[in-house]
Amino acid sequence: MVDASRSALTAKLSVKDLPGPHGMFTAAVGQSAATFAWETADGRFCSGSAATDGGFISSLCVSDRRDTPFSVRPMLVPLLSTYTFAEVHVFGADREIVRAVTCNGRPLAVRRLPPVLDGRRALYAFALSEPTAGRVTVTVVRGRATATEHVELLGGHLQHKASCR
Repeated sequence: MVDASRSALTAKLSVKDLPGPHGMFTAAVGQSAATFAWETADGRFCSGSAATDGGFISSLCVSDRRDTPFSVRPMLVPLLSTYTFAEVHVFGADREIVRAVTCNGRPLAVRRLPPVLDGRRALYAFALSEPTAGRVTVTVVRGRATATEHVELLGGHLQHKASCR
């Protein structure tokens, strides 16, 4: 299923937006679609989603690798927030390591993706089954210290049944 989604997406990409030597990373998988992230040969961050049958395909690449620079201080870098078959988030962690992502104290499944920016930025992804308001709490390690940060969710001001505080 993932291979069919990847093939459908790759077939629609322009040559300049094709994955570089590290390939395409699976960020989330639904019943009949998947979301991916990748770095192009010239170092730009891209993401896309595709149904296995090619019924829908969307992709987006930053125009220049300097659009998502490596941070001089520890921080989370939001890279993708989308809703296709699920609410999917991909974020980078510069100069820190993600240990956990929680919603209202409940742990979420987090997928660690291969790094980008010459191996300096770790990538992480998580998905929520429905649009969710609020923000998740991200526990990170910086050297020997533990800290918390947050990732805003797509629900925004809308009143959803699901929310993270």
